[in-house]
Order: sequence, then structure tokens, then C-alpha cells
Amino acid sequence: MRTAVARTEPPSDGTRPRATRREDLLTMVFAAWLIGGLFVDGWAHNNDKPETFFTPWHALFYSGFVATASWMIWMVQRRRAAGATGWAGSVPVGYGLGLAGVATFATGGLFDMVWHLVFGIEVDLEALLSPSHMVLFAGGLLVTTSPLRSAWHDPSSRAPGFRVFLPALLSATLATATVAFFLMVFSPFLTGAMTDGPYRYAAHFVADRDLASWLVEEVQLEGYAAVLVTTLVLLGPALLLIRRWTVPFGTFAFLFGAVATMSAAIESFDFGPAFLAPLVGGLVGDGLYRRLRPSAARPWAVRAWAAVVPAVMWLAYFGLLATFRSVGWSVELWAGVTGMTGLAGFGLALCSTPPPVPAPVPSTA
Repeated sequence: MRTAVARTEPPSDGTRPRATRREDLLTMVFAAWLIGGLFVDGWAHNNDKPETFFTPWHALFYSGFVATASWMIWMVQRRRAAGATGWAGSVPVGYGLGLAGVATFATGGLFDMVWHLVFGIEVDLEALLSPSHMVLFAGGLLVTTSPLRSAWHDPSSRAPGFRVFLPALLSATLATATVAFFLMVFSPFLTGAMTDGPYRYAAHFVADRDLASWLVEEVQLEGYAAVLVTTLVLLGPALLLIRRWTVPFGTFAFLFGAVATMSAAIESFDFGPAFLAPLVGGLVGDGLYRRLRPSAARPWAVRAWAAVVPAVMWLAYFGLLATFRSVGWSVELWAGVTGMTGLAGFGLALCSTPPPVPAPVPSTA
């Protein structure tokens, strides 16, 4: 276990320095400021707030970046002041790409300002896919995943307790939330595609029956895509953590619950408590994890875990939606989509824990 006391002196054996758990945790505090600003900006865009570059939410977002970048640069400068020299001696393990992310994000910020001044402020899907925002996305991911890389390369980190594992878990959670943000058009916590509203509208206000049928199918496809994409977004990082660590209880509840809550907040929780379904799935995942003990050495346990957890999560989602709002899908549709998420989880786990490759047959020549 790494000590929480910062060690700024260069390692005597010539190896790369390592960030302490406290340093990783502070990195995540500043990164949470950055990503929190991103979600506040998304909330502002989705709730018709003033569309200019100079806004309070942009200020929150970019000040979070300045704080995070300053902290990471200070970590390096502190080691150099203690006698470290060069990149290898002063940049902690896992933070090299993070500093590259700082440079990428800074470039993207300038690019974003110029882009908005020249082309104006984008809205809807254009705002997500703007080239300047893609640069910010890439830089932000590199920054927020620094503590995850730091913990990943720590040979003493195998079966950490929740407190020790928290910086890596926060890193994975914020990175996943960032991905979910840029895929918000496929979020079941932001779309009404599963409620009965769109279907009642098509039935009562669209006179052309063929057009109404087409609209219904398009909305159903939107909901289907939202459920499957969200399953992969949440399950992928979870399987990555399983492959590397024996994770503590609460890992999946925290990861799934936090990402869903942040996503639902963009639309001010318009669809009621359905966003709590991933928390339910995460709690079941934590319990099943303790029972099955999935790991790289137990690939079938990983696959079983990945098949059951999303199915439970989406059953909870449709149950909450039916209780507090409405479900516009037939039982065949919502049950079939739920079953498909289990198959998708199994397939993703199969890719992360593939069968061993047969040894080559010796040549007889």
C-alpha cells in the first residue's frame, strides 16, 4: 500500500516516481471540479440558457481545468525542486499522458473560443460533435484517467480496501461520466423514448398512419440504442477494473450510480427516479461479485457476472419507470431489450476474457 505522505525526492534506484494516494485523491478533487463544470455546461445548453462563450458555466468548466492543470504541474515542479531531473525523474507514473492531456485541453480551449467567435455557438448534436469539443474531450479523458493509470501500474495494488481504491475508482467514474456526457443523445435518462408520451402523440396527432407507424418505430429504435449504448458504457469500465483488481464492495454501485445521476441531472431529473436503476444494478453487481469472484483466472465467472448485472439493472429501470412515470413499450419489447443487454454484457466479457489461444503445433519439417 502506498503511503499518504508525499515523497518528493527522486527515487534512488532510477525508477519513475510514484504519486501518493493523497496526491491522486487531490488530482480527482480538481478533476471533479473540471467534469462537474462540463455537466453544468451541458445542463445550461439543454435548458436554454444564454448561448455565448463567456458564461458562468464556461467559467466553472475552465477554472476547473486551470486548477487541475496547476496541481499536476506543481506535482512535477515539487519533485524537480527536490532534485529530480528530466521527464523520467519528475513526472509520476501515470501522469505523463495526463500532462499531454493538459496541453491538449489547453489547445482545445483556445480552439473552442476561436471556433465560437467565427462560427457561433452550436446547439443540440452539433454542440457535442464540434471539432473543438472533440479536442477538449480527448484532453479531459487523458487528465482524469491519470490516477487510474497511477494505481494500475502500482505492483502493490492487488486487493485494496475502498478507501485506498477511491482515487482509482473516482478516476474511472469521472472518465466514464465524460464518455456518457458525449453520448447523451443515447442516454435512457435523458430521453422519453420508453415512456408513452411519443406513442400517444403519434396515435392522436399524426393523421397519416404510415407516418405515425414510422415515427413509432424511430422512437423505439432510439430507446433500444439508448439502453444498449448505456450498457456498454457502464459495463466496459467495470470489466476493466475486474481484470486488474479484486475490487472492494461498493465499487459498482458507486460507478454506475454516480454516472447515471450525473447524466440525469443534465435534464433536471425529468424522468423521475428511473436514474436509480444503475445503482440497483451496481448493488446487485457488488453482491454477485463477492459470490462469483470473477477475475482473469475465472473467465466464466466474469461472463456470468456481466450477463446478469445489466439484465437486473434494466429490469429495475423499467420497473421504476412504470411506477413513477409510464412505459410506452409492450412487454415483448422491454423484456426483449432487457434480455439483449444480458447478451451484450456476456459478449463484452467474452472479449475481455477470451479463450486461450492454442499453442502452435511443432513443425515436423
